[in-house]
Amino acid sequence: MSRDAELRSLLDSAGVAWRPLAEAERAEAEAQWRAVYGRAFRGRPRLRHGGRADFEYARQPAGRWLVVPLTAGVEGTSVSPPGPALGGYECEGPVVKLGSLCGAEFAVSPADLSWTMLYTHEDHALGGPYFVRREWVPTSPAEAIAAPDRGPPGGSDGEAHPDRGG
Repeated sequence: MSRDAELRSLLDSAGVAWRPLAEAERAEAEAQWRAVYGRAFRGRPRLRHGGRADFEYARQPAGRWLVVPLTAGVEGTSVSPPGPALGGYECEGPVVKLGSLCGAEFAVSPADLSWTMLYTHEDHALGGPYFVRREWVPTSPAEAIAAPDRGPPGGSDGEAHPDRGG
């Protein structure tokens, strides 16, 4: 089964309405995502990863959200796609666990980009998935330097991250 077929099956099983994004829509969604989150994973950002990311993601309200495959790496993560492994989708309904789509590198976010869940080919192994809220992202280089650990006490999740300088 292709990853797109697997994704569609997961969405259908959860009662999520979906439609594929045209390539221009997918490219625009990725550009908007990168404008907000493209540098959010550098250093020791405030984020959740692994099981904690899954927990935060599962708590998000139902609504309109996008599945956006990534076409290039994301600094501070293991994301290094050779190209999109699945198509982009606009979805309406509850968020769905998508960790079974291993090997695909993509982001899930609501249309307003208030949060994101970043899935990587190394989820639950060497990093990822990652969950970040927009308000956790430094808005300037000075803010990032002034607050190198923007996570809760003890760091983002209490674990070292060699791929992110931790």
